[in-house]
Amino acid sequence: MFREMLTFLSGDGWPVAPGTHDGLPCIDTRFIGTDQAWDCRARPYDPFGQLAFESVLPVTVPPENRAAVMELVIRTNWRLLTGAFQLDLDTGELVFRTMMFLSHGGEPTEELCRGLVYGNVLTVDRCVAEFAGAAAGGDVTRALDRMAL
Repeated sequence: MFREMLTFLSGDGWPVAPGTHDGLPCIDTRFIGTDQAWDCRARPYDPFGQLAFESVLPVTVPPENRAAVMELVIRTNWRLLTGAFQLDLDTGELVFRTMMFLSHGGEPTEELCRGLVYGNVLTVDRCVAEFAGAAAGGDVTRALDRMAL
Protein backbone atom coordinates (compact mmCIF):
# COMPACT_ATOMS: atom_id res chain seq x y z
CA MET A 1 0.00 0.00 0.00
CA PHE A 2 2.88 2.35 0.78
CA ARG A 3 4.32 1.90 -2.72
CA GLU A 4 0.97 2.40 -4.47
CA MET A 5 0.17 5.58 -2.55
CA LEU A 6 3.68 6.95 -3.07
CA THR A 7 3.40 6.23 -6.81
CA PHE A 8 0.02 7.94 -7.00
CA LEU A 9 1.06 11.05 -5.08
CA SER A 10 4.33 11.45 -6.98
CA GLY A 11 2.67 10.89 -10.34
CA ASP A 12 -0.04 13.41 -9.50
CA GLY A 13 2.52 16.11 -8.70
CA TRP A 14 2.33 16.10 -4.91
CA PRO A 15 5.50 16.85 -2.93
CA VAL A 16 6.38 13.70 -0.99
CA ALA A 17 8.82 12.83 1.76
CA PRO A 18 9.18 9.79 3.99
CA GLY A 19 8.03 10.36 7.53
CA THR A 20 6.81 8.69 10.67
CA HIS A 21 3.71 9.21 12.78
CA ASP A 22 3.04 7.42 16.05
CA GLY A 23 6.21 5.41 15.39
CA LEU A 24 5.00 4.03 12.06
CA PRO A 25 6.15 4.96 8.55
CA CYS A 26 4.05 7.43 6.59
CA ILE A 27 4.27 9.62 3.51
CA ASP A 28 4.34 13.34 4.28
CA THR A 29 2.95 15.77 1.73
CA ARG A 30 1.25 19.16 1.51
CA PHE A 31 -1.90 20.51 -0.15
CA ILE A 32 -2.53 24.07 -1.28
CA GLY A 33 -6.23 24.80 -0.95
CA THR A 34 -8.35 27.75 -2.02
CA ASP A 35 -7.21 30.05 0.78
CA GLN A 36 -4.81 28.01 2.93
CA ALA A 37 -2.22 25.26 2.69
CA TRP A 38 -1.75 22.39 5.13
CA ASP A 39 0.29 19.28 5.80
CA CYS A 40 -1.04 15.84 4.94
CA ARG A 41 0.13 12.31 5.54
CA ALA A 42 -0.67 8.91 4.09
CA ARG A 43 -0.53 6.13 6.67
CA PRO A 44 -0.57 2.57 5.35
CA TYR A 45 -1.31 -0.23 7.78
CA ASP A 46 -0.35 -3.07 5.44
CA PRO A 47 -0.84 -6.00 7.82
CA PHE A 48 -4.41 -4.88 8.43
CA GLY A 49 -5.29 -3.87 4.87
CA GLN A 50 -5.94 -0.28 5.92
CA LEU A 51 -4.79 2.93 4.26
CA ALA A 52 -5.47 6.30 5.91
CA PHE A 53 -5.00 9.78 4.48
CA GLU A 54 -4.96 12.66 6.94
CA SER A 55 -5.05 16.43 6.60
CA VAL A 56 -3.57 18.30 9.55
CA LEU A 57 -5.51 21.55 9.66
CA PRO A 58 -3.31 24.65 9.94
CA VAL A 59 -4.73 25.65 13.30
CA THR A 60 -4.04 24.65 16.88
CA VAL A 61 -7.13 24.95 19.03
CA PRO A 62 -6.35 26.72 22.32
CA PRO A 63 -7.57 25.00 25.51
CA GLU A 64 -10.29 27.58 26.16
CA ASN A 65 -11.93 26.88 22.78
CA ARG A 66 -11.56 23.08 22.60
CA ALA A 67 -15.05 22.34 23.94
CA ALA A 68 -16.66 24.56 21.29
CA VAL A 69 -14.51 23.12 18.49
CA MET A 70 -15.28 19.61 19.75
CA GLU A 71 -18.97 20.42 19.33
CA LEU A 72 -18.28 21.66 15.79
CA VAL A 73 -16.34 18.45 15.05
CA ILE A 74 -19.24 16.29 16.23
CA ARG A 75 -21.87 18.27 14.34
CA THR A 76 -19.76 18.36 11.17
CA ASN A 77 -19.03 14.63 11.30
CA TRP A 78 -22.76 13.94 11.56
CA ARG A 79 -23.20 15.57 8.14
CA LEU A 80 -20.30 13.81 6.41
CA LEU A 81 -20.75 10.71 4.31
CA THR A 82 -17.08 9.73 4.46
CA GLY A 83 -14.17 10.67 6.68
CA ALA A 84 -14.12 12.31 10.07
CA PHE A 85 -12.63 15.33 11.79
CA GLN A 86 -10.74 14.56 14.99
CA LEU A 87 -9.60 16.90 17.73
CA ASP A 88 -6.74 15.96 20.05
CA LEU A 89 -7.96 17.34 23.37
CA ASP A 90 -4.43 17.34 24.82
CA THR A 91 -2.63 19.24 22.02
CA GLY A 92 -5.41 21.02 20.13
CA GLU A 93 -4.36 19.38 16.85
CA LEU A 94 -7.25 19.11 14.38
CA VAL A 95 -7.09 16.38 11.74
CA PHE A 96 -9.42 15.11 9.01
CA ARG A 97 -9.01 11.40 8.24
CA THR A 98 -10.30 9.33 5.37
CA MET A 99 -9.59 5.63 5.25
CA MET A 100 -10.04 2.56 3.09
CA PHE A 101 -9.94 -1.11 3.91
CA LEU A 102 -8.76 -3.66 1.37
CA SER A 103 -9.28 -7.27 2.38
CA HIS A 104 -7.44 -10.41 1.34
CA GLY A 105 -4.25 -8.68 0.18
CA GLY A 106 -5.99 -6.26 -2.20
CA GLU A 107 -3.90 -3.35 -3.44
CA PRO A 108 -5.11 0.23 -3.85
CA THR A 109 -5.51 1.28 -7.47
CA GLU A 110 -4.78 4.77 -8.74
CA GLU A 111 -8.51 5.48 -8.77
CA LEU A 112 -8.94 4.38 -5.16
CA CYS A 113 -5.94 6.48 -4.07
CA ARG A 114 -7.31 9.49 -5.96
CA GLY A 115 -10.72 9.16 -4.29
CA LEU A 116 -9.19 8.74 -0.83
CA VAL A 117 -6.86 11.74 -1.19
CA TYR A 118 -9.09 14.22 -3.02
CA GLY A 119 -12.17 13.30 -1.01
CA ASN A 120 -10.10 14.31 2.00
CA VAL A 121 -8.47 17.55 0.90
CA LEU A 122 -11.53 18.92 -0.87
CA THR A 123 -13.63 18.36 2.26
CA VAL A 124 -11.02 20.16 4.36
CA ASP A 125 -10.85 23.00 1.84
CA ARG A 126 -14.58 23.58 2.30
CA CYS A 127 -14.33 23.56 6.11
CA VAL A 128 -10.91 24.89 7.15
CA ALA A 129 -11.88 28.56 7.41
CA GLU A 130 -14.84 27.78 9.65
CA PHE A 131 -12.77 25.56 11.93
CA ALA A 132 -10.11 28.28 12.16
CA GLY A 133 -12.80 30.81 13.10
CA ALA A 134 -14.21 28.53 15.80
CA ALA A 135 -10.70 27.83 17.12
CA ALA A 136 -10.26 31.60 17.49
CA GLY A 137 -13.47 31.84 19.52
CA GLY A 138 -16.02 32.30 16.74
CA ASP A 139 -19.63 31.14 16.92
CA VAL A 140 -19.93 27.37 16.32
CA THR A 141 -23.53 27.50 15.07
CA ARG A 142 -22.63 30.13 12.50
CA ALA A 143 -19.53 28.16 11.46
CA LEU A 144 -21.62 25.03 10.91
CA ASP A 145 -24.18 26.97 8.88
CA ARG A 146 -21.45 28.40 6.67
CA MET A 147 -19.75 25.09 5.88
CA ALA A 148 -20.27 23.92 2.34
CA LEU A 149 -21.19 20.34 3.18
